[in-house]
Amino acid sequence: MRDSTNGVQKAFDSAPGDGQATLRQMPLLIALPFNVLEAIGRAGFYATWHLLYFVACAFRAFTGFLFVASIVMLLVSLGVFVNPNAAPMPWWFFLSSAFGMFVFAVGYNLFLDWFAPPGAEDPFDRYRAKTSRRT
Repeated sequence: MRDSTNGVQKAFDSAPGDGQATLRQMPLLIALPFNVLEAIGRAGFYATWHLLYFVACAFRAFTGFLFVASIVMLLVSLGVFVNPNAAPMPWWFFLSSAFGMFVFAVGYNLFLDWFAPPGAEDPFDRYRAKTSRRT
């Protein structure tokens, strides 16, 4: 009588708990290049994330200047509103520039706090005034 397995060895059909599983390590060997590729991809992703955060934190100091510039632009817009011949642009341009600078500065700081990688600290925090440090 003919065998129903058609000569296929039991090692290929064995369950994970069987003692006859001689090829049990084969899925790990097949997955090894993919696991290495995944680890390289994760390392590259996190390295890029930290580098972008570092560079973005370097520009955080300029947002303080944007706050000052927005206050100056508010005063300029009031001056142009009082005397329209004082500037070649309408007063609302200076007013919208002031609001735009203020919104950009606040939005940039909020975005940077959201964008921070887990466990990363602002490397340029020591250069800020003591009242605005994140300690």
